[in-house]
Order: sequence, then structure tokens, then C-alpha cells
Amino acid sequence: MSDATRRNFLRGAGVAGAALVIAPEALATGVNPRAFSSAAGGTFAEGVIAGDPTTTGMTLWTRLHDVAGKIPVALEVATDKGFRKVVAKQKISAVAASDFSVKAQIKGLKPYTQYYYRFATKSKDSPVGRFRTALPADSNEKVRFAFFSCQDYTFGYYNAHAAMAKDDLDFVVNLGDYIYAEAYHTASADGVRTDPIGEAMTLKQYRDKYKLYRTDANLRAMHANFAMVSTWDDHEVQDNYAGGAGPDGGLAPAKKYSLARQKAGYQAFFESMPVNEIKGGPGRRIYRSLRFGKHVEIIMLDERQYRENQPLDDELMVDLTKPENVAAINAPRQFLGDKQLAFLKDRLKNSTATWKVIANEVMMMNTKFGATTDYNLDDWTGYQAQRAEVLSYIRDNSIKNVISVVGDIHTFAAGDLRVTDDDPNPVATEFVGGSISSQGLGDGGLHAAVGIGTPDDAKKPFPQTGKAIYDILLGANPWLKNGDVDHHGYGRVSADGAGFGCDLVRMKTIKQKSTAMMPLNDPAGAPWNGTTGTFSWTVKPGQLGLS
Repeated sequence: MSDATRRNFLRGAGVAGAALVIAPEALATGVNPRAFSSAAGGTFAEGVIAGDPTTTGMTLWTRLHDVAGKIPVALEVATDKGFRKVVAKQKISAVAASDFSVKAQIKGLKPYTQYYYRFATKSKDSPVGRFRTALPADSNEKVRFAFFSCQDYTFGYYNAHAAMAKDDLDFVVNLGDYIYAEAYHTASADGVRTDPIGEAMTLKQYRDKYKLYRTDANLRAMHANFAMVSTWDDHEVQDNYAGGAGPDGGLAPAKKYSLARQKAGYQAFFESMPVNEIKGGPGRRIYRSLRFGKHVEIIMLDERQYRENQPLDDELMVDLTKPENVAAINAPRQFLGDKQLAFLKDRLKNSTATWKVIANEVMMMNTKFGATTDYNLDDWTGYQAQRAEVLSYIRDNSIKNVISVVGDIHTFAAGDLRVTDDDPNPVATEFVGGSISSQGLGDGGLHAAVGIGTPDDAKKPFPQTGKAIYDILLGANPWLKNGDVDHHGYGRVSADGAGFGCDLVRMKTIKQKSTAMMPLNDPAGAPWNGTTGTFSWTVKPGQLGLS
């Protein structure tokens, strides 16, 4: 945008055509969005992000850096990259109270149409982003999306985002751990980058985490190409916190959890992501569903804000031969909260979409390391009563074509969801999409969790977990069909009336900058050796599980 064009745009920006721009911050404070100061400047260092696509609307986000006061920001949306066919333009004020973030909701757009957008101040332009609106409810078109999670800035490079940015996708789904409040690794030890912020405790530190993570060009490129549907997990506040556990968050005093810290993490999330808080609570509600054509409804869950404390104080490697441990795991406790649980059941039962996709932050498949050892109680495994209630509801109401897509555990896996471990009949299918860069079981995580391997595994560019470990995992978890504890990446989905296809896209390494991938199918190898077997599935309508 030339200086003259930018000045004219900022002077004359308003609503064009049928599109409408609403600035929630301005509406909430009573600010007249057309009453601006004459200040200029700033940079758009974090790029641009679109979010929560509907058939006629989108949420658009950016943030100004290196500014003060109240800054007028122009937004322009067009059907062409050259912005000759502009369909909406508006001015919004960026203010210090929201850390100069700009979030606008566009309405009145056409279904399943690609648009381009950009922001500008009096003297600076943002990068150009693009997005697709959602398919209309009667469309038989394929729905293509990716799902990802867990992008610790320090442990590895965002090679997966570079690959994802080149995919042909309608949108992406972020399943949480977009930032890490903690700083686990350094470039001088077992990481590839150092986090100068350290552990986030204050609002400024949480805000700075988002800014740090978006210094990565691959992450910005992915955002510029696709709209994102997001939830949070624990690291947006603190590892393994339980939002419904009370003032201590279910954590030991040494963890320094506080409600103020949780509030700061939530505020930074809403300021920094194209997500809007939903009226009707409880709390700062983000659980919701989004519809894409005839065939896909995505049910986004919040599995942190309402959960009670994990059983046994979050213990790893729980001995199931002890009756008191089994009783603790099976005891009733809230995971979703009453309102969200009712919402999930309603969407599962009443959705008319072919595929009901549960966007899970954490695994629903139970996770065992040996026949009598539960590995991780921070996921649905630690909330067996509510897990069984949801899966029984699917079974008892004959709800077909339920798919769970999962992040969190830094491992790729695909398998069946069963109501109980000894029930051979699946009720749904689960795909676990690994991590973008966070440390997994094969690159040092097994050593930290269960004492297998060495710390040096975290430094290897090409880790390779031995067959003996996979034999343990497969033997203890017969509902699993394949997996990979060594690599990192994301899940890629193509779904329509004929089937739900999922590829688990695994990068060869995250310790070097590369877009090389592992093969999706390698019939020469046996499953569960980490590098061979099948990592591409298609579930047919009416098929229960992958068996």
C-alpha cells in the first residue's frame, strides 16, 4: 500500500458492501471507532491471524508493536490478493489496555470463498493474510483441515508449520499448548532455541510469550494462509493445572499457582488469539461447535477450566494392583463441568453432520505402560467416570461416525475408543497428532517419565526408540493400531460423505531446519517401530473404530 493510498484509506475507511466489522473492545468500552488520534507508526511483528470461520464471517486479529497511546488501525478485506475488489474496510483503535491487539469480526461474507485481508497504520502495513469461509450446510464438498498442538519454542524448530503452510486446507485446529508458560530447554543444553522470558508469572510475561513464539517465520506463514480454530490446554497457564480444583489449581505450593496467574494467562490468550469469549459461561467460556458443510461438525472442548484435581496428585506410572489407586481413578470427578458435558452430549446426539469431530485437548484412549500401570492421569484416564459417561452415551444412543482428534501427549497414535478396557467393541475412533516441537517420549521423554533411554536422546536429530518399548505399549493398549513416539508433526484430515481420512504427518527431525517427512505408508515394516507401518487411515461411515 503506498503512503497516499494508506492515508486515503485511513481517512475514508468504513463499511463496504454487505460486510460488517465489529470491534469488541470498542463496543465494550463505548469508544467511537471513528474517533481516532493522529498517531501513526508501529509494526506488525506477529503477522496476522484469522479465526473461527463461519459461512458468512470470520474473526481477524493482529497486534501493533512499538507504539503508545491509542492508534488507529485500518482493516481491509478483499476477494483478490491485489485488493482491487474490496468487500469490507474499517478503522479500529489499538490501545494499551489490550496490549495493542486488534480483533475484529467480519460478517456478511459469501460461503466457501477465499478472501484476503490486511491491516495498516498511517505509515505501516501488515503482511497480507488469506482465509476461506466455511462451506454452506448443504454442501457435499470435502472438508480439509489440519490439527496440531504443543509447540514448545525451545525444544525444536517449527518444521511442521512450514510443511502445513503448503497444504491445501480450509482451516487448521489448534488443540492447545500454543505457548508454554515454562521454559524447559536452552540452545546450550538439549534445545535449539532459548526462551529469554523464563517462566511466565505476570500478565506481561504471558503476553511476551505469544510475541516470542511468533518470531518464528514458519508459524507466521501458516497463520497467514489459513484460519485457525483454537482451544487452550494447560501450558497457556501452567503445566497440569486444574481450573476447577480451587485456589491451588490442584498443584503443590512450590508450583506457585494462583488464581491471579490463571486470570493473566486467560487474558493474554484472548488478547493474542482470534477467539472470542462466548456468552453464557460458566467462566470464560470457549467451548463451542463449528459446522462445515454436510459432513463435518467440530466440537471444541475446554478440558482445563472446569476440571477437578487429577487423582493421586497427578502421579505418573500408577500401580493398578493397589485397590486404593483404582478406586481413586474411578471415583466421580468433574472433567468438563455440568454445562459443558450437557453441551457435548447435545451436539453429539443432535448434529446432522456425517462426522462429529470432538476436538480433545487430551487423549480419550486410556494410556498404559504395562498391563498394571497407568501412565498418565492428566488426560481422560484420570477421569474414568466421566469418560465412561460420554462413551456410553455415544453407544447407548447409537451415535455413529464420532471421531476424536487429540493433541497434548507429544506422540502420534491411532486407535479405537472403548467404553471400558475389556470391552472389545469400539464406539468411536481417535487420532493423536503428535506435537509440533514439544519433547516426546522417544526424544528424552521416556527417560524423564519412566527412566528408559538417556537424557542424550533429547539432543539426537533422529531418535529411534527400540522395538521392545513399542511391544510394551502395544501389548498394554490393544485398542491402539499404530503410533510413533519419536517424531513430531500434525494431523491432516480430508472428510466427506464417503469417509473420514486422516494422515499423521511426521517430520524427519525438528533439531535441524527441514521439511523432510517420514512416509505415510511403509508396508515393509511392522507397526509400532516408530518409522514404518501405516500412518494414513480412512474411516467409512458406520465404521466403529479402526479394527
